[in-house]
Amino acid sequence: MKENNKKSGKAAVVKPVISLLMICVVSTALLAYVHEATKAPIAAAEEAARMESAMMVLPDGTSDIEEIKLENASELCFAAKNSSGEVVAYAIGTSSHGYGGEIKVMTGIDKDGTIIAVNVYDNSSETPGLGANTSEESFVGGFAGKKALGVFAVSKDADKYDGCESIDAVTGATISSRAVASAVTRAGEIFKQLTMDN
Repeated sequence: MKENNKKSGKAAVVKPVISLLMICVVSTALLAYVHEATKAPIAAAEEAARMESAMMVLPDGTSDIEEIKLENASELCFAAKNSSGEVVAYAIGTSSHGYGGEIKVMTGIDKDGTIIAVNVYDNSSETPGLGANTSEESFVGGFAGKKALGVFAVSKDADKYDGCESIDAVTGATISSRAVASAVTRAGEIFKQLTMDN
């Protein structure tokens, strides 16, 4: 009798364990399948967003755009050429950590080093109504026309950097504004690399 109780006790423990194991195996397989099935469409959507953002910060009428791969850098770079094949501007994609996560920024810089435009093309992790407002023209428009050859800082941090370009932060979103300023500063550093190589 005791032996039957032991066997039924073991079965009562083993059956749920096997069931749980099977559920885990099937769930893992389904997650792996969904990940693989969505990887290519997500990558294509991200590429389209980057290209659209690059077009927004390059001069009107730019038609010939080529991607440039930088050594030892993960940033995105696009060169815009005129009909003669001469580079007239660059669109440089950088990112920086904001309040809620990565903020992705595309900076258009003409061949003389002047910022054409800045586009914050992904700040979805920032607080709506605050950090998410870093994509508004009232903020990013403050970069246009400035030289991309120095440090950009929000006004309250300007005294920390000699000769920096001061930008007014979005009200209530200083950390997000700092992230955008940092990303634009990094774009200027990449611009220097690109133009020194050419």
